[in-house]
Amino acid sequence: MKLKLRLLVVLFVGLLAAQLAFSDETSSHDTVQFSLTVTSTGQLNISAVKQVEKGINAFDAIDQLVVVGFKETDWGPQIISLGGIEAVGNTYWAFYVNGKMSMVGAKDVILDDDTFILLNLEAF
Repeated sequence: MKLKLRLLVVLFVGLLAAQLAFSDETSSHDTVQFSLTVTSTGQLNISAVKQVEKGINAFDAIDQLVVVGFKETDWGPQIISLGGIEAVGNTYWAFYVNGKMSMVGAKDVILDDDTFILLNLEAF
């Protein structure tokens, strides 16, 4: 009887350890590293790194790190201010993903891998 109980305990502990190891493996794959830099010459310079849910869009990830002012357009939200700095006149918030200017809006960029976003106040 004692042998059966010991075997049961060993089996239970082994299963528990395997489950914990498996949950640690899967949870690390459910997030990605999101790096954000927001710059406006002489006004603002913010850099942050955060683990975010894999599959989240860049707009929602940005909104987790900095106050975002935006207006809804037919093409999705247009960022008009970041951290209280508003794009006015001939300026806009340029949106770069992994070093390249994005051809789509922040709502359409899905974070499936570690991603670096730069938002820079620029003039046209």
